[in-house]
Amino acid sequence: MNTTPILEITNLEKHFPIKTGLFNRVSGQVFAVDGVSLSLNKGETLGLVGESGCGKSTVARTIVQLLKPTGGCVKLMGRDLAELSSSELKKVRQKIQIIFQDPFSSLDPRMKAKDIVGELLMVHRSLSRIELDRTVGDLFEKVGLLSDQMENYPHEFSGGQRQRLGIARALSLNPEIIICDEPVSALDVSIQAQIINLLMNLQEEFDISLIFVSHDLAVVKHISHRVAVMYLGRIVETAEKSQLFDKPGHPYTQSLLDAVPIADPSKRRKRHILEGDVPSPIDRPTGCHFHLRCPKASQACREIAPQLEEKSDGHLIACHNL
Repeated sequence: MNTTPILEITNLEKHFPIKTGLFNRVSGQVFAVDGVSLSLNKGETLGLVGESGCGKSTVARTIVQLLKPTGGCVKLMGRDLAELSSSELKKVRQKIQIIFQDPFSSLDPRMKAKDIVGELLMVHRSLSRIELDRTVGDLFEKVGLLSDQMENYPHEFSGGQRQRLGIARALSLNPEIIICDEPVSALDVSIQAQIINLLMNLQEEFDISLIFVSHDLAVVKHISHRVAVMYLGRIVETAEKSQLFDKPGHPYTQSLLDAVPIADPSKRRKRHILEGDVPSPIDRPTGCHFHLRCPKASQACREIAPQLEEKSDGHLIACHNL
């Protein structure tokens, strides 16, 4: 795996204005993403985990420019996406694709499967109908679908097959990066395993980089090389998979791992159970966002936001008490 970053995200912010009243005056902000910095290497899978509502999907959509960032910088292969013209961004977008959480709502029910998968090819490539059908047929084969199913509509596929359609569509332009936004959370466990294994096989075959967004730690542990943990719009810990799961540093990461059940009831462990709810991204706590739920919180945690610091080789943690 190449250790040169293909994607660099620096201090990414995404705020949504709250508009009220007859004249839609802005009365506040939802701070969905609050200074996120990440990097992704060629051929690597970066897992992005955290509780629902912490901003994971907003990060994913902002990276691919489905949402315009409020601040910060997203560089793809050294190019700042915010500085590109519309025509330049259209070309660069071919290199980064996204797979959505709900495989049904992300597919147009009025389009045949072959047209869904071939839509990007029709926009970005000059192919004849015969060449397009041949290319789409190859993509169907790569993701485990039959060419006979090309004329079917989305409702004629199962949930797992619909997600395979989404993967085929993402692969159609030979991207460098695919962002997987909770791609298996809506699927049965047995189907989840098939989709995860498919993504891993395709990554090995095409040397694709993946950002895998999920709240399922078991899935993330299986597919990822590195993992970033997110809480209320901020990254609190980043490490190699083995480091993070074997020696979690941040109290929030420890609590997430403690919440994963152990199959063997004879094995006992000391657990850190989270109390209370995640604070509102509209009215965020001062200092460390996690201090209201943290058993190790100090006065510094309440007043000063900790920065990500390298505690060991490649292991970054944002905590005052480590």
